[in-house]
Amino acid sequence: MSGMVVPGVAGRGRRGLDRSYHGGLVLRRIFVLMLIALPLGVPAFAQEASPTPTVDVVDVTGPLDRPGVAYIIETIEESAKRGSVAVILQIDVPAVVGGDLDRLLALVSNPPVPVIAWIGDSPAVAYGGGLWLALAAPYTVAAPGVEIGYPSPAVLGGPPTTGLEVDLMTVDEPVPGLIDAVEATLGGLIVSLDGRAMPTANGPVTLATAKQVEDDGEMRTTVLPEVRFLEPGVWTRTLRLALRPEAIFFFLAAGLAFAAFEFYAIGPGVAAATATLPMLLAGYGLVSLPIGWGLAVVLAAMWLLSADFQRGGFGRLSYVATALLLVGGLFITDTRPALPSATWAIVLTAVGIGLFYMIAMPTVARSRFTTRTIGREYLVGRSGVAVTDLPGFGTVEVDGARWQAVSHRESGITAGDGVVVEGVQGVYLEVGPG
Repeated sequence: MSGMVVPGVAGRGRRGLDRSYHGGLVLRRIFVLMLIALPLGVPAFAQEASPTPTVDVVDVTGPLDRPGVAYIIETIEESAKRGSVAVILQIDVPAVVGGDLDRLLALVSNPPVPVIAWIGDSPAVAYGGGLWLALAAPYTVAAPGVEIGYPSPAVLGGPPTTGLEVDLMTVDEPVPGLIDAVEATLGGLIVSLDGRAMPTANGPVTLATAKQVEDDGEMRTTVLPEVRFLEPGVWTRTLRLALRPEAIFFFLAAGLAFAAFEFYAIGPGVAAATATLPMLLAGYGLVSLPIGWGLAVVLAAMWLLSADFQRGGFGRLSYVATALLLVGGLFITDTRPALPSATWAIVLTAVGIGLFYMIAMPTVARSRFTTRTIGREYLVGRSGVAVTDLPGFGTVEVDGARWQAVSHRESGITAGDGVVVEGVQGVYLEVGPG
């Protein structure tokens, strides 16, 4: 009996041993991997549990909209959770245009982590809601040469704000009740905070932000914690581009010009697609800032430019429209005095749009309406038909191709009259009665 092997039983036993062996091998491998990973995991855990002390510097620049205000609130709360030493709001804010400003001010005035407001670098400003934000912090510092003022309204376009009377001023020294200290640089500010007791929602906290180090035998003071520079995401920064009057004017005029270009050039849709982003940015700016009467003037000027181009080119009406475009751009929003338009940018945009209608539109439109079999050297002497009235600039059709044309004002050519090509003047055909 001892030499007998019962059929089937031996096979099951062997498979069971194989499974036991392989199972044990897998467990041993897992155990070895855990031993290898343990030294790597412990420092990571330790770092998470005891992060490097940091001072978080939050970028608070430009007009603040709803996403910008929300970003500051979230950043302060996250800094408190990760145990940051302090949060410095680096302020250069000409206006607040939206968002829950009351919630932000309440958080900054009674923060979960020490919060310092620094208006800087020079020539930074703190106007409107930006000034309220700076003064809400338990400790407010400014770089020499910055400007503060225009406390009302706190939110641009909103009702008047009471409770703070501040004349427009340039800060060069501490201002009792407003500016606690003056520091020219961010590094100097961080060092000056060392040993200062700062109030928080959980009680006062004494900051340790500087240390003495030896450098070539001399002792000098340096920043103790790591400094983290924080700024909003790409989308928030992109939207912020449209929060200035000159930017709104540029995006609106450029978008409408590209749309007109697409219409007259009969292109494959590239210009229309290009117009989408500037039009979206212009729309965001217009719904965020108070709209001025200049918006209607800008729209009328763009219509006049397109209408004059339809009539045959860049004539007297286009010059008038370009002038109106400039005036409308200067008053497209009602954001003075805190957020005035940049006059040089308005002028460049208006002149650029005028040149676009004068040069680019006729050139591309003519090339799109021209067949490849027709060259300008063959056009002189050809007959055609006037598509538009032609005292001055207009459009003609010669051998099935449309061209921009010009004629003498005394020619009396009207739409439907026969014409003859007498010469070529730049991108225009010179025509006379046919």
